[in-house]
Amino acid sequence: MESKTYTPKKLTKDQIVSFLQQEPSKTNTEWGNEWGVSRERVRQFRLRFGLPTVKAFDHELFGKVIAACENSNGILNAGLFTHIPNFGIRTLEKWMNENDEVRRQVNRALKLAYQNAYFPTTKMCNSCETVLPVSKFYKSKFGRDKLMLKCKECDIKQVQYYYNKRNTPEVTVEEKKCSIYKEAGILPASFFHRSRKTSTGLQYNCIHYGKAYSKWKNRFVKANSIENDMQRRAELNLLGDWKKKAYDEGLLNLKKDLDNMSSTVENQQVFG
Repeated sequence: MESKTYTPKKLTKDQIVSFLQQEPSKTNTEWGNEWGVSRERVRQFRLRFGLPTVKAFDHELFGKVIAACENSNGILNAGLFTHIPNFGIRTLEKWMNENDEVRRQVNRALKLAYQNAYFPTTKMCNSCETVLPVSKFYKSKFGRDKLMLKCKECDIKQVQYYYNKRNTPEVTVEEKKCSIYKEAGILPASFFHRSRKTSTGLQYNCIHYGKAYSKWKNRFVKANSIENDMQRRAELNLLGDWKKKAYDEGLLNLKKDLDNMSSTVENQQVFG
């Protein structure tokens, strides 16, 4: 007698059972697409042939769930189980409602994960990859544990490295552009104050802008510190756009010095 088939692909009961047992993690939807039937039909096969449904409790699967909870931040959400095939938070909630021991283990794993995430006693430095007491890390305003990613020793080494990298004891160029007056072109190094924190050994802005900016800023600070409201507003209105005035005055002085320098060079060429 020919065996009864249950799918368009002529699969018998024994074949269906064999397939489902060989790949228990495969979803009903995947089986349905492969066999040419609906997901609901595959679920009916499981019930009819005495096989566990997708949502039936599975000890091996539960072990993976606990491991995911322990490695989380202690907050139960659907994203924890995306790496576990054919499993979601609704299935876990069903298990927890049906079994008090399951609920206890899940809550314990989440509590431990929350403690480790927000109030750890040790932490791995992401630079030297050494697990150290939290006292070896500086405080931070960011992150769950409010600690820096690098330990104090690695952090100090990094700061020292970049300090040495930026530290320029001597001027390395003879001329450069001012970051404010770029339209003025290349300027001699003597037009800039020294700086150890730049690669050129010179400040970014020329002396002319620095002096004008300081002058007008001081006037603004003085006017803004007047206690009488009417007098303060009057002085500030009189002062106007002090930043633009600083810009214009610095540029004017820069052009004067450039003209004087050109005249000096021409005289030297003429009189040798």
